[in-house]
Amino acid sequence: MGLIILFVTLVWMLAWLLPYVAEFIQRIFRELTAKRTANIFEHHYLDSKAYYLYRFRAIPCSTYIDDIDISRAFSFVRDNHGEIIVDIFQACHYNRQAGKQEFNTTIFILKNKVLIELAGQYARVLHPPKRYDFADSLLNALNEYRLPDKKEDFEINIITYSNNCLDLKRLDIKPSALDLGMYYNDDFKEVDGIIRNRLNQQNDKGIVLLHGLPGTGKTTYLRHLIGGLKKKVLFVSPSAAANLVNPDFIDLLIDNQNSILVIEDAENIIMDRKHNADSSVSNLLNLSDGLLSDCLGVQIICTFNSSLNRVDSALMRKGRLIAKYEFGKLDTEKSQALSKHLGFDTVITHPMTIADIANQDEMAYESSKVEVVGFRRQEVAMN
Repeated sequence: MGLIILFVTLVWMLAWLLPYVAEFIQRIFRELTAKRTANIFEHHYLDSKAYYLYRFRAIPCSTYIDDIDISRAFSFVRDNHGEIIVDIFQACHYNRQAGKQEFNTTIFILKNKVLIELAGQYARVLHPPKRYDFADSLLNALNEYRLPDKKEDFEINIITYSNNCLDLKRLDIKPSALDLGMYYNDDFKEVDGIIRNRLNQQNDKGIVLLHGLPGTGKTTYLRHLIGGLKKKVLFVSPSAAANLVNPDFIDLLIDNQNSILVIEDAENIIMDRKHNADSSVSNLLNLSDGLLSDCLGVQIICTFNSSLNRVDSALMRKGRLIAKYEFGKLDTEKSQALSKHLGFDTVITHPMTIADIANQDEMAYESSKVEVVGFRRQEVAMN
């Protein structure tokens, strides 16, 4: 009798609690759904993995292929799988030169619960475990649209920020075939050899510091150097360099391993942390000889006008520093030889910068510098 009473009591309690339990479960489900919905737009246009989870209520398998022409990949998916495409979502921008919209990101939803994301220079496929063969076949087909390797005709990839994400824009730069012995002092030839040897090694790391007076040929040398490198070169503005280890930047570097970062006017980036609390040296340290460098194989070239006195000493540690060089004025003899080579009849009597030698016919404008006297600053005319 006691067991019957206990059983009836438990049934009554469960019946009484059931609506509350159901309401609690529904509330948790609504909160999870709302959170998943918010996460969909956390990164870039749509976060493909968050959207897959939201739409299909399942965790997908994931695979991707990089260095592909996503415009041609888009045409392939549309033309060959159009009958099973359920939805297409795109984030676009207007190309004024072409006079039309172009997409930055495209997401295809297929009937077989496969999601295809095309963005940047990669394709990502999210699929159920039973669709592995379909994903494998798709990636093999997309591999036919692989982007060509780095061209020999001088190119650089500019890191841009649009539609809330980082992207690369490939640009050609003016070729610069230099006779280094003519344009630079004799001690530079050995340094150039070290730089070229290290920057052409795969899965390497390290940093190159190039500094000196304006007009001494740092950018000219970079242009010449890039043409002889087999790796992809990424140009990073000083403002973007402060975010080198942010998640979006790391994602970009993961997709572009074994690349070379070029940071011009990098004074504030490499300044000793004792003098600049906002210095981004720690980011460079991680990328040039930290755990990230072991994984990404990224090498860095920094150019700047100031001396090495205020550069953080950690950047020049053995094992991290590939090479450093100070570009200066050409000695008188070399200045005379370069002047003659460029077609000038001027008699050179003192060391000169490459810029001054190459632009002798241009008018010299008076500039000013700030001279520090105690705590006072005054401008002094420079002749």
